Amino acid sequence: MAGRPRRGVGLRAVLAGWRPGGRGPVPGSAEAHRVPEVPREFPTAWARRPAARAARGVFLRGVMRPLLRTTLTVAVHGAEAFDGVRDTPVIIVSNHSSHLDAPLLLCTVPGWVRARTAVTAAADYFFDSAWRGASSAFAFATVPIERHGGAPSATPMNLLGDGWNLVIFPEGTRSRDGARGRFRLGAAYLAINAGVPVVPVGLRGAYAAMPRGRSWPVAGRPPVSVRFGRPMRPAPGEDVRAFTARLAAEVDRLCAEDATSWWEATRAAFASGLPGAAGLPDTAGTAEEARVGDAAQVPAARSAPDVAATPAGSEPAGRTAGDPGGAAGGGGFPGRTSPRAVPRPGGTGGTGGAAGSAAVSARLRGAPNTPTARWRRIWAATEPAPRPGSRSPWRR
Repeated sequence: MAGRPRRGVGLRAVLAGWRPGGRGPVPGSAEAHRVPEVPREFPTAWARRPAARAARGVFLRGVMRPLLRTTLTVAVHGAEAFDGVRDTPVIIVSNHSSHLDAPLLLCTVPGWVRARTAVTAAADYFFDSAWRGASSAFAFATVPIERHGGAPSATPMNLLGDGWNLVIFPEGTRSRDGARGRFRLGAAYLAINAGVPVVPVGLRGAYAAMPRGRSWPVAGRPPVSVRFGRPMRPAPGEDVRAFTARLAAEVDRLCAEDATSWWEATRAAFASGLPGAAGLPDTAGTAEEARVGDAAQVPAARSAPDVAATPAGSEPAGRTAGDPGGAAGGGGFPGRTSPRAVPRPGGTGGTGGAAGSAAVSARLRGAPNTPTARWRRIWAATEPAPRPGSRSPWRR
């Protein structure tokens, strides 16, 4: 026979109703309204004061640089790119595949650039504990940024306004296999809103030297190359996504240039179809190229009726049939094409109805050398990767 129930609340019931942080068993919908607490950003201003800057310079020159030289075979190319931007802060954008990337960049840039350079770091990784956040802020002048949502930090924009340079890894995290991931839009957003140039950097060999999961480089002094590109600025009217795609294409070109040659990498960049991604002096491009991009191929010779049949406004401003830089003039860089409207069905110039329909169909499918293909490349280069907790079947 069961005994009589005892009065009061037992220990098991108390433990079942206990909540961490002092919350009671009352559901949140029944509680009184409370103003949500805004998380406090990890303080890093002390690491940019004169005393901390002097100590960091001694650490990077006297400890970190000799350590990298003894464990790696470092080759630096194009560091003179900073000579043309001495009067303005810059954003240094690079691919990210190893924990060696930030020390390599800080130890290979000129000294006057390093003295006022901060590195953006993930707040949920480097600043989840006080000792890790303080040590990284002292050694590399890191500033926290949120990469998984939340309130955006105002520190990067404030630093650019104060004349500091920023090192940003647009991928957001290290590569798992050494290949470049999709670039996020933060670096291009800062460059457009702050009006500062971007110096692209191609890092090659860092993943093989110290891949993800290792805390020390492999033995044998593996080769690592750091190649700086020409400063890039957003074109007038260029949006954040298109500028991010150009930055990603230029970083890829720098890595390809280190693996092959400048000529081969430049030809491949022009063949990719993204304007202004070939590392030439006009890397900023023009507003018309940013809007139109590389459209259908222009034939080597166009007849007079074909030119007359082209709708008004389809040719970009400043590019005519007699322009030396166009296809009809025979000049310009090899592989560069001039944008042109897709031929209409039944048009003149030898384009019949079937051929015109096929051209329109290829344009809608996103075939190569069409505007749709260009925007597909931009989307693939800039669309942020899914979050680590994604349950998408493509991530399984």
